[in-house]
Order: sequence, then C-alpha cells, then structure tokens
Amino acid sequence: MRRDPHRLLRLRGPIQPYPLEPSDAGLAASVGLTEDRIIRFDMNTLGGGPLPATVEAWRSWDPAEAVEYGDLGYRRLRAAIGSTIGVPPHRVIPGAGADELIRLVTAAVVGPGDAVVIPAPTFPMFAVEAGLAGASVTTITREHPSRRQPPSAIRRPAESDGARLVWVCSPNNPTGDAYSLSELRELASGLEAVVAVDQVYLEFAVASGALDVDAIPLMDDLDNVVVLRSLAKAYGLAGARIGYLVVPEGLAQRFDALRLPLSVSLATQALALGALADHEAATVRHVAIMLEQRRLADALREQGCEVLDGLGNFVTFRPPDAAALAGALLKRGLVLREYPAGPMAGWLRATARASDENALLIAALRQMLG
Repeated sequence: MRRDPHRLLRLRGPIQPYPLEPSDAGLAASVGLTEDRIIRFDMNTLGGGPLPATVEAWRSWDPAEAVEYGDLGYRRLRAAIGSTIGVPPHRVIPGAGADELIRLVTAAVVGPGDAVVIPAPTFPMFAVEAGLAGASVTTITREHPSRRQPPSAIRRPAESDGARLVWVCSPNNPTGDAYSLSELRELASGLEAVVAVDQVYLEFAVASGALDVDAIPLMDDLDNVVVLRSLAKAYGLAGARIGYLVVPEGLAQRFDALRLPLSVSLATQALALGALADHEAATVRHVAIMLEQRRLADALREQGCEVLDGLGNFVTFRPPDAAALAGALLKRGLVLREYPAGPMAGWLRATARASDENALLIAALRQMLG
C-alpha cells in the first residue's frame, strides 16, 4: 500500500494557488486566431512597449556578465531606486517581482496560527501567501466595488483578532481607488501589526494628479509600515521580474538579512538601471497612459456601463453581460480580465494600452454595446 507523500510536507491539506493566466498561444488556439492577433488587456503592463532607455540598456548589456554572480548587495540598483524615490539605499529591498516580496513580508511576520487582515477585493497573492505560511485570513469585503473600506473597518478586526499583518493595496487592484496618507496613518498608528501597503500602481496615480497618496513618508514616524513598489508596471519590466520593498530604518537590517541574496538577475538589474536613468521619459509615458485610461473610461460610460473611478493604468467596469461581452471580444483577440465569482462578479477590467490598441477595443465595445 502506497503512502501519501504529502505526509512529508508541513502543509498536507489543500492549498489555494495563485490562479494562472492562459498564454497568448493558448488563447489564440481557443478562438482560432494567430498569436499575433492577441492583445492582452487583462494584464496591467505598460502600454506602448519598452521605454527607450530600457531598449538601449539591453543592447549594451554584455552577455559575458551572465557567467558571474555579480553584486550580492545590489549596490547600484538600490542606489538608483533610492535616488528616484528619495530614501536611503539600505532601506530598499529588491526582489524578483512583487510576488517574491509579498512572500518575504508574509514569512517574516506571520506563521501557523497567526492572523492576517486583507480588505477585498484585492490582489489574491496576499491571501495565497498567508495560507502557505499557515496563517488565518480575515477578509473585509466591500459592500460595493466603488465603496472602499474605511480605515476603522480594517483596523477593528485587526485589533480584535490580534492580527500581525494587514495588507492594503493603494491604488487597489482591481478597483483602482487609493487611500490618502492621513487614512493610512489612521490605520497604522498605534496598531501592533505590520501594515504592508502595496503601491505598485502609484506612479499612475501621481500622473493622474492624485496628491498625498505615497505611503513612504509614513515611515518617518511609524515603524510598522512597509511599502511594496515595482518596476513591472510603471517602467515596463513585467517580464524581467523586478520589484522592491521600502522598509523603515529599524527594520532595514533585518529584511536585508531575510531576503534571497541573488533573486534579481544581472540582466534584470541592467534593464532596471537603464529605465531608472531616464525617469523623465517614464513620467511622460505615465501621463500618456492615464490619458488613454480616461479615454477608455469615457467610452464605456457613453455605452451605459458602470465604471469605477480609478487611479491605476486600467479601467474596471460593469456591462450588461460581462461573460458574453468578454467572450465576444476574445473572438476578436481582445482579452479582458473576467471575475466569474466573488465580489467582482459581473465586472470586467481592461488595461489602458497604446492608443491604437485602445482604439480597437473602443470600436469593438461601441459595436457590441451600442
């Protein structure tokens, strides 16, 4: 009789994995199109292709560097990020995308039996990692996608459950709204828990004119706040896998000791350094993308859809029949994010991409909804 090999693992019961997205090739095959006809409006990547400085950095990168390990301390990368966001380099913890850093924060703060508070709907990786750590998740669900939870509604269960970790995504994926600095302070001040603020869409919020939403200044006087940022969305490096965590002074040495030593490759570091060196070009792109975001949102409102006011590079909306619309668009190669169940059931999300790609989507939406 064969024994269950799961007995050898710490977590032997069912686990909740992150939902995998189909590939371009898989989507094309499912509707009988060639792969080049697929446009991914379901992925919140940077519209318009790579930044010019990223292209130049890739051209000038010497593949001979791949033979060596490089700097385990990421000195140049941390200095470039620190200079861009205005914090000392030692408080910047790089990682292979935001996902690795979500795991780092979760593993550093909670373990079996601990409580994690997560407002929903939001990025599902927060709950996935909490479950893998053996922690219990308290979910604070919105009454409606347009009405985010006030800080008191998040803080109250964090205090009553004795939570060690609270996640807040601001701007939030998939709803696009953000908490102000004063609201985040209300949530975190005096709370005996780490408040992790995911701000991977912050640059788009700033480009749209939002003020007082950057959570990094909170760390000047709060030692329980960490901020997650990324170069994937705003700098067009999603495929290169590069994110970073900003931590308060008192936690910098500990998180530096906990991180993996070489999870960010030399090739990725070269791309990141190139992109960060031309911050002005990135900012111009962010403004252009948010203009496209408004264009897409306005077109959807004209067709009678309910549209959320968002500060990210995407538009979340509710059409009369989300499943039917998404299926019809897919047949044209236009892929939107669907939410078959949960608090976002009946809603769709579309990334604002390059102007010509958005024009294709708007034309199709007008034809199908009008």
